[in-house]
Amino acid sequence: MPLATDESLPSNYQEFPDGSILRMVFHNFLTYEHTCFIPTQNLNMILGHNGSGKSSIICGICLACGGSPKTLGRSEKISDYIRHGCQEGYVEIAIADENKGPQTIRLTLRVGKAPEYRLNNSVATQTHINDLRKQYNIQIDNPCAFLAQDKVKSFSEQSAIELLRNTEKAASDDLDRIHRELIGQRVDSTTIEDKCVSSDKAVKHLEDEITKIQPLVENYRKKLALQSKLRLLEKKKKILEYEEADKELQDEKMKADDALKEYREAENSVEDCERRKKILEEKARRERSAIVDLRSKAMSCLASVQEDTHKKLIETELGRAKTRLDDARKQASNHEQKVSEIRDNLEAAKRKLEEAKEDAVGFNEFKIDYDRKEAKFRAMKEEVYREESKDPFQGEIVSLQNKVRSAPRTQNIMDQRLNEMRRKNEHAWKAYTFYLENRDIFKGPVYMPLMDIILKSPEAATLLENSFSIRDRFMFVCTNKDDEKRLNNDKVTWRINTSVVYDDKVDEAMYEAKLPSQLRKVGFDKLITECFDAPPPLKQYMCNVSGIHKIPFGNISHENMDLASKTLSQFHMEVYLTPRLRVCIMFFLIVSNFICRLLSNHPSILEILYKQKKEQEEWKNRIAEKIREVHKKQDMMKQEFMNWRAKLHSVRKWENDIRKYKDDFEILGNSTVNVEEAEQDYKKAERSAVEKTKKMMNTMLEGQKQVLEHYREIGRRSLISAMCNTKASRLIVEANTHREKLLELKDMKDHAENHLRAAVNKKKVARNNLILECELQNLDEEAMNVTEKKVWEQLNKMFKEAEVPTDIDTLTQSITNERTRLKLAEDSGEDGSEDHEQRLAKLEVDLATENTKREKLINNRKNLHDKLGSDIDTWKKGIDEMIEQINKNYIKFFEFLGCRGEVSLDIPENPLDIEKYGIMIMVCFRKGESMKRLDNKVQSGGERSVATMLYLLALQQLCPVPFRCIDEINQGMDPTNERKVFEIMVGLWNGTAGTLSKTQYFLLSPKLLHGLDLRDNVNIILANSTLETNHRNVRIHLIKVFELKIFQFYKTTSKLDALFAEMGIAA
Repeated sequence: MPLATDESLPSNYQEFPDGSILRMVFHNFLTYEHTCFIPTQNLNMILGHNGSGKSSIICGICLACGGSPKTLGRSEKISDYIRHGCQEGYVEIAIADENKGPQTIRLTLRVGKAPEYRLNNSVATQTHINDLRKQYNIQIDNPCAFLAQDKVKSFSEQSAIELLRNTEKAASDDLDRIHRELIGQRVDSTTIEDKCVSSDKAVKHLEDEITKIQPLVENYRKKLALQSKLRLLEKKKKILEYEEADKELQDEKMKADDALKEYREAENSVEDCERRKKILEEKARRERSAIVDLRSKAMSCLASVQEDTHKKLIETELGRAKTRLDDARKQASNHEQKVSEIRDNLEAAKRKLEEAKEDAVGFNEFKIDYDRKEAKFRAMKEEVYREESKDPFQGEIVSLQNKVRSAPRTQNIMDQRLNEMRRKNEHAWKAYTFYLENRDIFKGPVYMPLMDIILKSPEAATLLENSFSIRDRFMFVCTNKDDEKRLNNDKVTWRINTSVVYDDKVDEAMYEAKLPSQLRKVGFDKLITECFDAPPPLKQYMCNVSGIHKIPFGNISHENMDLASKTLSQFHMEVYLTPRLRVCIMFFLIVSNFICRLLSNHPSILEILYKQKKEQEEWKNRIAEKIREVHKKQDMMKQEFMNWRAKLHSVRKWENDIRKYKDDFEILGNSTVNVEEAEQDYKKAERSAVEKTKKMMNTMLEGQKQVLEHYREIGRRSLISAMCNTKASRLIVEANTHREKLLELKDMKDHAENHLRAAVNKKKVARNNLILECELQNLDEEAMNVTEKKVWEQLNKMFKEAEVPTDIDTLTQSITNERTRLKLAEDSGEDGSEDHEQRLAKLEVDLATENTKREKLINNRKNLHDKLGSDIDTWKKGIDEMIEQINKNYIKFFEFLGCRGEVSLDIPENPLDIEKYGIMIMVCFRKGESMKRLDNKVQSGGERSVATMLYLLALQQLCPVPFRCIDEINQGMDPTNERKVFEIMVGLWNGTAGTLSKTQYFLLSPKLLHGLDLRDNVNIILANSTLETNHRNVRIHLIKVFELKIFQFYKTTSKLDALFAEMGIAA
């Protein structure tokens, strides 16, 4: 292919899209003496070392298209672009146009003269060139399409607002036009808002005047009203006191009646038990007597039958008579013995009863003393609890903790820290000073490791220094996202690092972790988190970024290091510290005094704090000891009371035993055995034995029947007697239970009667007050006379109109308040007059007029805001769609790098402030960190270059421009990111499909990376304008060779290296 000339065009120039560059000619322009450059319609990669003239090509394109030197970021004097030592130079470009043919623009520069533009060899003005540029949509003033070398750095310095405007220009003229129109509408709404503010001030002025006069007028009226209301409240209070006293009296009457009723019921129960017991005992006695008679009759009948039956019957009858006689004698002897025994037991029980009564003497005095001491103990406990609630140390401890957290700026330690911060990081110092001076506008606390860490020991400074990075010491840790925006936004003059740790994300188990027992056995003492104190959000942040909750410390000898490492691996810990080493694949510990010097100054305050806490603990122990002493005395009193109860129980027990012995004695007395009668019966039996024997045979059958009938009746009566005895025993127990209950009910009855007498006296006092204050005898309307009813109705009406409280406590508080108000009104000296009332009326009329005017302005403002808000929503919908497409590509590109990034719309606090909308770019290049806003003070130069290039790539498909220029975007990139970014660019631009493959690109770079996917439609140009004159032919040959698409002929690296060697250039 022949070398390019000043008139050459690409062979396929008719296929170039309108606005593409067909040819560039430079003559005495910057580094070039004279050269011609023929680009392709796709990707043109211009390579060359620094100072080789790559950027001169970009400068020539910009100036030839009517651009300003300011766009380039270089000299703003256009004559400085003439080659050094020359008086004149020019740059010429040919632009593709399918209908008109190639359009040639030449810019001629002369020293001391204005630049001259020519369009197709005809003189033109810069305005004509700008119109032509707009016709082809060439955006050389938009960094999204035209990014010169010296503008790469300033791209990330664009404000969010500027970035949005440039993105709109690049992506959509309609969105840019609508944006400008909305800004105009916002100016109109601002005018209305200013009028509303003026009207608000007028209303405020009138309200202030009314506020000044109202106290004078109201105070005059108020004193009369207060006096009247106070009297009304006093009347209501007396009525409520009377009602309360009456209700209390009724309640006490009911309680006294209930107590008396229960007492009477208990008495009746005791009497009923005694009556029923006597009936049962009498019935049992009759049954026993009947049984004796029946048994005697049965025996007589049986004897008679036996006597009538046989001779032996007579003998048997006599023997039985003898037996009965013996039994009677024996029973008589036993009866006397039982009577003697019961009499002895009765006498002993009486003695025991007397002893028990003597022991129980003094119980009433003890009961009175017990109640008094019990009340005293309750008062002592209440006093101790009140003393406990008034913790004398808590206030001082809280104050010391606040001093530790945020001590006054005059304190020496804070001054030292702030001075150290100012020396190390002035931006952080400015931000922290702003936070201290404006703490009230922040929604939550903001922490910084340098300011808020409290070390527990001198060695903790060295441990923390080797566990926590220097960069993170100046990190601002917020607990609220809005606070982070207040500290780190476009308006502030400082550049700081911030992070947000929400309260619900704080994991106490993490930052309060304790050293496992297995590690203590190896020789470790504690974790790094145990070496210092800090607020939970700050400690959580330090655990998140540095993992200090997984770094143990201990005096591990060299011999135990292997054992320590094996034990640590069980807990997934990779680092540990010793007094002289930081062990992590044998890294040596580097000791620094930075934290030690700054963070170990708190122990003086901490010692006081710990001392106060210790004294508080001792004080609490003394309070607890007092409570235990009171409980001990109460237990002793209760034990003594239980002893008295046992003595009273003993009295009742012996009384019951005496009654039982008396009953047994009575039963034995009623069942005496008559021995003489038994002897007589025996004699009669002997005399009648013969007669009965004779009659027995005749009456045997009837006699047997009578015997059986007698024994049947004996069994029935024996069962009845046993049942009566059982029931009588139960009634005795039941009667004793009722007697015990009767004693308790008597105390309750006496207590209720005392309360009743107190309630009667209270009602008398309340009734006297009611008569004096309200002129009413009582509150029963049926018992009132006509005058009292009228007074009562009038009072109720007044109470309702004045909304007088019906609760006595609220009413008492209202009376106190009214008295205070009356006293204040009397002491204020602000007495109003009729003139003040007239002045007040006029001001109120003026205020109503101004309020009407203000409402109209507010309605107008609302209508403008509604329309503006609707238009902004429509515009924002298009912006959101545009940013969504950009963000989708941006996220994809960053994921390809293994990082995170996103693009979003930055919406101002007031959505109507259309001029404050912007685009916010958030990036994160390290794992474990949160995304931060793209900023030249936060990210490094390489990181900003990567973020800038990826944003431009994400914008490409939305930006319909004929060509784009990007100059050395890879400055500062690390090799890995540089290659990935180039792979993304080349992959997007050198393809054969898609809109991006049909756009002309000029990519300037100081080097060509090996291994890129460079296809036939990629044009590589090697620029080197620094060769000496004797190398001119070599330079021109080199440029022309690369203009011939060397990759079309040299498809392998070896052939390309051979070409460079032939030309005398090192590969």
